[in-house]
Amino acid sequence: MKACIAALVAVFVSGFFGPMVFGQEITKDEIAKELKSLKARINKLEQEVTRKDKEIEGLKAKVEKPPETAFAEEGQEKWTDRITFSGAIEVEYGSEKHKVKEPGTGKSTSTRDDDITLSTVELHADAQINKYTKGHVVFLYEEDEDEDRARIDEGTIRLGGIKQTHNLYFQAGKYYPHFGELNSWFISDPLTCQVFKIQESAAEVGYDAEWFSFAAGMFHGDLQKKGEDESRIKGFFADANVHNQEDTLGGFSLLAGVSYLNNVADTDTLQDEVNQIRDYVGGVALYLVAEYNNFSFGAEYITAMDDFHAGEMRYAVDRNGNPAETKPVAWNVELAYRPMDRLQLPVKYEGTKDIFGLFPERQYGVVVSYDLFESTTISAEYLHGEYE
Repeated sequence: MKACIAALVAVFVSGFFGPMVFGQEITKDEIAKELKSLKARINKLEQEVTRKDKEIEGLKAKVEKPPETAFAEEGQEKWTDRITFSGAIEVEYGSEKHKVKEPGTGKSTSTRDDDITLSTVELHADAQINKYTKGHVVFLYEEDEDEDRARIDEGTIRLGGIKQTHNLYFQAGKYYPHFGELNSWFISDPLTCQVFKIQESAAEVGYDAEWFSFAAGMFHGDLQKKGEDESRIKGFFADANVHNQEDTLGGFSLLAGVSYLNNVADTDTLQDEVNQIRDYVGGVALYLVAEYNNFSFGAEYITAMDDFHAGEMRYAVDRNGNPAETKPVAWNVELAYRPMDRLQLPVKYEGTKDIFGLFPERQYGVVVSYDLFESTTISAEYLHGEYE
């Protein structure tokens, strides 16, 4: 037993101090020299590990660097790294059946329209120009409207909106001022969007924080009051909303807000129906969007705040063909359920008021939407609308 232990000790020592001749005595100087050499090697390895750790931490910090500090070190990234692209391509098959009852006789006639269209091609380009400045451009093509040519649908410059600017920002360009949320899980735009959507070249200032956002802006507008100087900027809008960040309310997501527009006749649809306005008619929008687990809910109500005078809106004609006053209103309520990750089933009930047959008074519908692959969705929509 003692002989075995002696042999193991000899092997162990030889592993540390290199080959040696059994039976040869090692001096203290040689042991000290070997220990010194071993200590130097360990120190060198520790320095190398420390250097590698610093490199890893640096790479990790660069990857996790928040947007507001992403450009603290100018010139260390390619310009292409500052630009991101996204977009959408939508192809639709549609079948519409129109059934009209003749007044007095009660007889009805039906017509049907079928079509396949390249309804939407969108390309979004977002550029982080520097720490404080962002650029946003949207190219859009719609087959029914653009006659085989794309257009610049949006183009904006945004300054600030980060912690260093106390969440304050300034934005200017061509875009859709936030008048209502216009949210929907359907293929077709909701009636709130079809009636009250507005696109202008505008400028706004705002505050965008984790729980609250506010913005107010101005634009020239395409419609002016009768006899007013057309060179002056007269359009104004404002929006305020509360919202929660992800994972702050136990899986519950909430967005609720109110918007104001001083001249609803400037919205894209209504301005095509205007003869001449004597006074600006303001509008207000109330909206709510909530999500919890597999359920999503949205509700919105948008209304003019006063009447347009008789003769100001071409669509406002009574049954005798006489011009009438009008106070346009649109609303939309939707509920969506996702029984599985790939499948969503939204339903809706929406309508308008005092729009004289331009849009349905009441409309309901259902959608079946299935994600075939990543970023690839197929949907089927059914809508039934009743007109005045």
